Amino acid sequence: MKTIHSRIFAGGAYYLTIIPPTSKRVHIMPKRMGSSPEELHDVLKLWEKQYYLPRELDDARTQKHLVHLYRPPRSDWPGILVACGVLGCWAAIFIHALWFIKLPWTSEEPSSWCHIVAVFFSLEFLYTGLFITTHDAMHGAIALRSRRINDFLGRLAISLYAWFDYSVLHRKHWEHHNHTGIPLVDPDFHHGNPNLLIWFAQFMMSYMTVFQFIKIAAWSNVLLLLGAPIANQMVFMTAAPLLSAFRLFYYGTYVPHHPPKGHVGPMPWQVSRSSNAPTLLSFLTCYHFDMHWEHHRWPYAPWWQLPICRQRLRQALAAEAAAGGGAVASSPCVAVDNRRQQGLGAGLEQVGSLPAATTAAVVAAR
Repeated sequence: MKTIHSRIFAGGAYYLTIIPPTSKRVHIMPKRMGSSPEELHDVLKLWEKQYYLPRELDDARTQKHLVHLYRPPRSDWPGILVACGVLGCWAAIFIHALWFIKLPWTSEEPSSWCHIVAVFFSLEFLYTGLFITTHDAMHGAIALRSRRINDFLGRLAISLYAWFDYSVLHRKHWEHHNHTGIPLVDPDFHHGNPNLLIWFAQFMMSYMTVFQFIKIAAWSNVLLLLGAPIANQMVFMTAAPLLSAFRLFYYGTYVPHHPPKGHVGPMPWQVSRSSNAPTLLSFLTCYHFDMHWEHHRWPYAPWWQLPICRQRLRQALAAEAAAGGGAVASSPCVAVDNRRQQGLGAGLEQVGSLPAATTAAVVAAR
């Protein structure tokens, strides 16, 4: 077991303990996949033992009193089937792209441009799905009751994506969740310059390793021996995942955690921006990764249930606002209270001191 003691932040200390994915100390739930209400409670207890979050401070922005609104699926089968569905769709399009697409600069009878473009963007979208599947696995959200199945699917997905080290991603991602928006501590946060391209380059470099490139080269040579042209590999196995990496970074890191103009210092998860896009558009954007406040509030929710989290949150905030006689936004994104809008200097830290009913009446992030 690995123990990490973090810095003091916002008046309280975070004490984080993570059981790494390589640990053999895994508690297995009953063999059957279904769960009674009592077993579901045990599942959450099991999850909390393996994925410790920081102690939550007395901060209205966390909406901690609403955490009970969502509970994970009563069975692991839906999560496993969704993950396998993404893997299977990716494999089908990947095989078609590498062996059946003929690029114009490599063949006298090339595939049509419409065909090439359709396959490219379909594969890019499914590459994004591979990473989202890995992301769910790092949260134990594919199979909460079986760490072995959960981590196997996560490792498989990230290997097919770009041969990243699952253990490294797992550790750094939980550092992000436990130190969200703290400069030089959160591995996903910018290092002083929130420029989009600079931040993206820094983000990518922090996760790449020499061993990863060795594995990519070996995989490429295996595919070459199996008849996959190097040109097809460059287009569909290099360009497509790079574009999906930018998509993931933009919607899952930059937009939700980008500091407002002039803001210096931490950007805790409580002020993460969250999308108000329709459910279908949110899915097509980035597998609901843009519902980011909801993801931090309920980190055990799989990506395909984040719309449920958002819907229940909206209903609860609307009810609170109605009881308090106030207006309500669709999600508690980065809040900017009226005093700040009037230029009286009310900053991000002051939002946390507002009453819950007032916090509910937040302004949607720009």
